[in-house]
Amino acid sequence: MDFSNIIGVIATDLEEVERVIDENIKSPVSLAYEISKYILGSGGKRLRPSVLILCSGVCGLDNGRNRISSAAALELIHTASLLHDDVIDHANLRRGKTSSNIMWGNQVSVLVGDFMLSRALQLVQSCESLELMKIITEATARLAEGQVLEVMSSMAKSEVSEEICFGIIKFKTASLLESCGVVGAIIAAASEKTKNFLGAFGLNVGIAFQLIDDALDYTADEKEIGKGVGQDLIEKKVTLPLVYALREASDVERSYVLKILQDDNSTDGDIPLIIELVDKYEGVNRTRAIAKGYIEKAKEALEHLPQNKYKTALNLLADYILERKS
Repeated sequence: MDFSNIIGVIATDLEEVERVIDENIKSPVSLAYEISKYILGSGGKRLRPSVLILCSGVCGLDNGRNRISSAAALELIHTASLLHDDVIDHANLRRGKTSSNIMWGNQVSVLVGDFMLSRALQLVQSCESLELMKIITEATARLAEGQVLEVMSSMAKSEVSEEICFGIIKFKTASLLESCGVVGAIIAAASEKTKNFLGAFGLNVGIAFQLIDDALDYTADEKEIGKGVGQDLIEKKVTLPLVYALREASDVERSYVLKILQDDNSTDGDIPLIIELVDKYEGVNRTRAIAKGYIEKAKEALEHLPQNKYKTALNLLADYILERKS
């Protein structure tokens, strides 16, 4: 299933989103623009703008400046979070390219992330909707809280549970996609029920998206996912495939894994052994099965909405997220 074919119905709108993003990251400080262009051009699928614009379309709105401005704003917020993430994680790659923090250093990367957040909020303000501003700023706060929760969990690996993992996922990934659904409905002046349905779609799709991302870290080819396999483990992150595997593992196996994760001197050569353990106890299969349940919830939320080409695209998008390889 090809992502570009699914969103073909809004291709012209997404081109306009790209134009607005580029216009709003221009700066008299050339390096701010250069780094912004670099990370924005690293191959992201523009999932968040796509969800927002498709959700507006489902509600009967297929034009208007506010759709484009808010979609551009949410993509900038997401991209800013990637810059901050790479600094926190000491990442080397982002979508198959050398990460910005490696290219330009941590300090500048953090500041450019802040620059992009500021530009995003200017775009939201231009929409002149207090409700829209409230939804997006709340989602941005939850995203930051999710990043803090993830850092906290990395300090106490033996205590990372399914509940903590889902907390990180809901705050860090799903909250922004949930806001895309709600904002799409707000701009289309949809009913409160419709806002709730589209918010539920975004939330459940966002959870599934991250679950699949976590699963791919154990199984995908580096060329497909744009980062090394086992990158989460290299960064000492405990995600759900490992949590589920450790539930079934023996005490000896569990102690061995936690020792590796807690030892700052452990090497990348230990990673394949953990991946084998996750495979042995079907941590990836369990994670994918749970992701499927969230995709079903997302599609159930759409059942309450009128049938049109945008709803068809949203259903296909949900299927794509479950089946994606990158």
